[in-house]
Amino acid sequence: MGLEVAAPAFVLHSRAYAESDRIVTFLTADHGKLTGIAKGAKNSRRRFGGTLEPFHLVRIVYQERPGTDLTFLVRSELLHLHRSFTSDLDRYAAGSYLLELTDKTVFGPEPGGAIFRLLRDALVALEAGVPIDPVLRAFELHLLAASGYAPALDLCRGCGVAAVPESTVFLTVDRGGLVCRACVRPGERVRPVAGATAAALARLAEAPITAAVTADPAVLSEAAIVAGQLIDAVIPSRLRSREFLQRTRVDSAGLVR
Repeated sequence: MGLEVAAPAFVLHSRAYAESDRIVTFLTADHGKLTGIAKGAKNSRRRFGGTLEPFHLVRIVYQERPGTDLTFLVRSELLHLHRSFTSDLDRYAAGSYLLELTDKTVFGPEPGGAIFRLLRDALVALEAGVPIDPVLRAFELHLLAASGYAPALDLCRGCGVAAVPESTVFLTVDRGGLVCRACVRPGERVRPVAGATAAALARLAEAPITAAVTADPAVLSEAAIVAGQLIDAVIPSRLRSREFLQRTRVDSAGLVR
């Protein structure tokens, strides 16, 4: 076994293994995403005490295991529990979506400080009662930027001209952003987007997560489509939490709201 490492971490997901163990995937600021085995976690209240559950911010102590990517979890201390996620189904579903996006965006033990802070701020915003839809859109856009896929939202990806709120622009997933009508290529697959939606997305991409506010339902609905298509271009695998999120939102029209 290697030296013990202690770090604040968000539990992304956890599952039972064997009779009393757990396999836990967690995100740290300095060591990225790691997966570890917690031996005897089911029976050990002293070392783990029920801390290895999603949404928990913990202080994890682990050891690296030579020859394997699976770390050995020594103990865990609860730093913060986001209680609203256990009592509000909509916020639980939204939080689950944030965790899954994070899990599928971060690959292994790479520095993850920006994404760690982004996830922290988004969970805090949801717990504080900030409207869910703007938080999700802002998180998606900030996550794309932190992962190196920042979309062009305020300037045309083709000519660089600023978008005009009163005009229609076009989403081109292949070019990672919006283009004006003149820059749409012959035969290119695009989706028309209202200028007001483009402006709202640009604001959400720039503002802190805690200031994510966009009230117009029509803008939020279209913004969900645009952000969802940009996410799908980066994460092509199935997002189960998105489907769960749709089912929990009785006013949803089949979108991530």
